[in-house]
Amino acid sequence: MAWLIMAFTSMSMWVSGLATQLTFLTASLAIMKLLNRSWSEFGFKIKRLGLLKASIISLAASSVLALPALLWPELGRTQAPADLTENLFVLVALSLLVGPICEEVFFRGLLQGYLLLKGHERLSIAVPALLFSAVHAIPFSSSGFMALLLILLGALVLSLIAGYFRAMEGSLLHPIAIHFWFNFTGFIIYLASALHI
Repeated sequence: MAWLIMAFTSMSMWVSGLATQLTFLTASLAIMKLLNRSWSEFGFKIKRLGLLKASIISLAASSVLALPALLWPELGRTQAPADLTENLFVLVALSLLVGPICEEVFFRGLLQGYLLLKGHERLSIAVPALLFSAVHAIPFSSSGFMALLLILLGALVLSLIAGYFRAMEGSLLHPIAIHFWFNFTGFIIYLASALHI
């Protein structure tokens, strides 16, 4: 998928971001259909049990990971690509709605779901977590070393928590909620650093 991100670099950041997210979603759904398994095996089921717990753990973890950006505001200012930050509405839509849904369908739905179907519970958490973190290096590659390190660490922690809840609860609602709260915390840090709070 990284090559896809590179293919869209000639477009504005938000257009390429949206195109990448929609590619994650459509490719995942197409592959799931080709695998001819039930949608519920890929996490498409409503299960609210544990959703509050997942959200609280996500908020706690993302808040702890956000501390360096609060202590050193220059880290927070470098976390979003410049083209994306020009339009606050687009940034909110991509980071709080589109990203959590599309990325979780791919990483926790397709990848983790497939590994769970094959009986690899631990690998189903670890492999998507590593890939998820690695993919986040591309759009933030121009950030400073420390900012990039924090982003990759945050993405890895988010992914491990999301993967655990996906494996335990079997639903994509938990990873989507976890992803939303991590991105929400990052968005608040970005706003605070942009406003010099």
